[in-house]
Amino acid sequence: MKILNIYGQAFYHQEARIIGNKDGLLELREAIDQAILTSKARTSNDAPLFASDGEGYEVIVECQNDDWGIKGGKKSYWNKEESYPEYTSLLGQ
Repeated sequence: MKILNIYGQAFYHQEARIIGNKDGLLELREAIDQAILTSKARTSNDAPLFASDGEGYEVIVECQNDDWGIKGGKKSYWNKEESYPEYTSLLGQ
């Protein structure tokens, strides 16, 4: 079983954690490598990841390689609402 727990920040400037067994971390690495090459990747549907409580889920990894702030302009992903933690935390609801 591929176990991977991803703990987001509860508060600004707090650490985020990714904790998993070897198989779970290898699946995440594969998704990260694929996202770097193709901009977006999901973990395999054939072998889903599991949280330590046994719930299965997918991980979506995106590579957004554009500038942020004044250099990025309005079209930059980092200057759009989707990049704000308050917004992305609501997407799963």
